[in-house]
Amino acid sequence: MLLDPLRRAPDAATAESFQLMGEDLVLVTGRDLLAAAERYADELGRVPAPLRERFEAEQRALAAEAHTWLRRYNRSVHTRLAGYLALGFRARFAYPWPVVAMLGICQVMGGFVRSRLYGLVGAAAGRLRYARLEELAEATDDVLRRTNRGIFADSVPTVLYALRAAELSAGGDPLGRALLDGPLPPLFDEETRALADALVAGLAERDPARRFRALSALTRRHFAREQAIFTHHMGGARGGATPPPVRGWLARMTGLRELPAPAVVRTRRGPRVEFRPYLLPVGFDMRDHDARVRELARAFVDPVTGSIDDYLTAVAYVARRFDRRRRPLATAYDGALSRRTPPTG
Repeated sequence: MLLDPLRRAPDAATAESFQLMGEDLVLVTGRDLLAAAERYADELGRVPAPLRERFEAEQRALAAEAHTWLRRYNRSVHTRLAGYLALGFRARFAYPWPVVAMLGICQVMGGFVRSRLYGLVGAAAGRLRYARLEELAEATDDVLRRTNRGIFADSVPTVLYALRAAELSAGGDPLGRALLDGPLPPLFDEETRALADALVAGLAERDPARRFRALSALTRRHFAREQAIFTHHMGGARGGATPPPVRGWLARMTGLRELPAPAVVRTRRGPRVEFRPYLLPVGFDMRDHDARVRELARAFVDPVTGSIDDYLTAVAYVARRFDRRRRPLATAYDGALSRRTPPTG
């Protein structure tokens, strides 16, 4: 409801709700807030009258819960890892997306190191030809941090919202369906609704193999939205034109040949996760949204969602590496028939 003023801006007809968490929020005026309130009231009329009071109370409670999570966890890369892990435990790891997000952060942390090293090279050299390199390193670091924060702030409220709707629906409470069909919270958009709706449907699937396939496919969709946030912070948009070629150090920063990606390998002691080089196509450019979504999904989503066994190996890896509390690890797939499942997407 707050996206209308963003979509009136030049070249912004496809603005998305995550942009409201950044500089684009200044485009929202008092008149826009009035229009959004009127639209909210109209859409609230679609909620059955006996549920409206509970509906609004539930949305207030969910907003407060999401705010608590963001204040607690969205402070650094390491606290976000703890937040994703907490979300995994909350859903009994039924949804692979938090685990994939954690594995992606492992690679992003390497990106921070690389950009800082480039910056140190530029600062130490103190030469004109390295000045641009230092600027690029700082800009890369900033984009990675903005993206990392933005993904967490966008995704965690959505997943918490869906988990509550799923809980209510599983208990036969029609409020669960109303949360998905009624007016959305102000910082959600229609893609958010679609993700939440699909997550609720996937969690309701009783057969473990079908549930895993559905939620693995949803992880790919969610991953594409994450990458849209990355694209936004690089100054682009989904569906935008292919970026023009660059040269020199900028080409070195955006034109990667490979990146470390998770792989499930089998040893005599059992399966484990290792990060191995994932070769990117010739001419790959990080600024190309569609190419990045395609290749990074192959690198980070597919290797750990190819089968329930592979996924449980990844769950054990992130829990062992990042869970300081050493909680007992129980998942929605424990005891499930761990057979090979078809690739998602």
